[in-house]
Amino acid sequence: MPYQTTSVEEAGSDLPEDAGADLYFMKDALDTDEVAFSVYRMEPNARGMEHDHGSAGQEEVYYVVEGGVDVQFGETTVSLDENEAVRIDPEEERQILNRDHYSELVLVGAPR
Repeated sequence: MPYQTTSVEEAGSDLPEDAGADLYFMKDALDTDEVAFSVYRMEPNARGMEHDHGSAGQEEVYYVVEGGVDVQFGETTVSLDENEAVRIDPEEERQILNRDHYSELVLVGAPR
């Protein structure tokens, strides 16, 4: 088939119920080869995992669909509001910090 469809409900969240967030890895449900695509729903004051993708060589783009978050890069913090995005080099350590409201992001990474 030349296309594939899915939903966050079909993908299911990969985070535990007490995480204060839901992270839907759409790449598996869509069976992508080259790009990772995720939906991240964060409750107020939720914190993402500090990480990088240096070993995988995967750059990422975070796009805020709703709300607003802070992305911490060591001592530097970048604030993103609704309809704003940031591109991140693979080896850059980062952590998403939600503010005091609900936020929803789309995370895109390549290569997968």
